[in-house]
Amino acid sequence: MIRLKRKVMIGSLSLSTFLIMSTAYAYSDASLPLQNWYKASFQTGKSEVNSKAIRALNESRQAMQARADEMRSSHAARLKQVQDVQSQQARNRVEAVRQDYVSQIESKAEELMKTEGPAQFDKYVLASNEKLDREVDQLTIQVLQELTLTPGK
Repeated sequence: MIRLKRKVMIGSLSLSTFLIMSTAYAYSDASLPLQNWYKASFQTGKSEVNSKAIRALNESRQAMQARADEMRSSHAARLKQVQDVQSQQARNRVEAVRQDYVSQIESKAEELMKTEGPAQFDKYVLASNEKLDREVDQLTIQVLQELTLTPGK
């Protein structure tokens, strides 16, 4: 019986010591280092995720900027090409009108020299020059308007 009492006593003493130590441990700040480690680990992970996200966003922004610059230069080159073509077409039209008037004046000059004489020829040249000036002015205004219009308007 004494042995049983001794076992019960040792068991109760062990159990009570364990419970007292557990209670004391639970009320102490023993979990504080674990909490600090968890917070530090969380902050490190959060910082890494943020830096990766920012890096990816910056790379995407740079790629988009490069693409926009490429498109802008491509559009500028095409616009210059279109303007050059339109400018050449306008010069060709002006030259065609000029050639037409030169041929008209030459043929009319020959005709007037044969029939009317130099006085009539001078009147014809003056009238033709005024008409030519008006038409060239109108053509110039039209060409300038065509050249200054931007595509899409």
